[in-house]
Amino acid sequence: MIERVFLLLFVVIAALELVSEFTGNRTLHLATKPFIALIPLGIALLSKVIRDVSAKRFLIAGLICSWVGDCVLMFRSEYSWALLAGLGAFMLAHICYILSYRVGSNGTFTLTYFVVVPILGYGIVLYSVLAPYLGGMNIPVAVYAVILLGMLIAALERFSRTHRVSYRLVSIGAALFVVSDSVLAWNIFVQESVLARIVLMSSYSAAQMLITLGMVRHWSVKE
Repeated sequence: MIERVFLLLFVVIAALELVSEFTGNRTLHLATKPFIALIPLGIALLSKVIRDVSAKRFLIAGLICSWVGDCVLMFRSEYSWALLAGLGAFMLAHICYILSYRVGSNGTFTLTYFVVVPILGYGIVLYSVLAPYLGGMNIPVAVYAVILLGMLIAALERFSRTHRVSYRLVSIGAALFVVSDSVLAWNIFVQESVLARIVLMSSYSAAQMLITLGMVRHWSVKE
């Protein structure tokens, strides 16, 4: 029941955030964006744990880092350091998610060719396109991209090592996170547009919620 209330609230907040992006209403944006990570955090905190307490702790840490990153990035136009600080916060968030996936699986990861190669190939192509526009951010963006794609690989490597619903939710969420950050990079470094902001916030919002719900399903479901 509580989870449904949080989900309904999340849908309302996410919709208002999209309205703020479409209309350019900064006040509404500042009021709604921090809750994109805070509401999933509430779900994670209130969920009951049957197994993998460490997975829950790492997820909570990741959501907190995401919230910090969201808050900092909202002011990247006003402060030159905000972009790098936000990048660092989300880098830590992805590391926490990787650790959550790692302990939140039945067994150890086995990196498979069919998972790693296509994802790294996508990263190389995207970075090659963005590189001419990055300037002094080349190295930070490259490091962030490796960790982001590592997060997606870690999510996909949970196949057959967790509850199938948990696997699907987390995998889709991780993939959407990559989509969101890819669009964000294009929007920041190449060409900003309203459509890009709507796509990135839609995919980002869904990513945070799906990852959270997927991990909650893992540690609260007995197989």
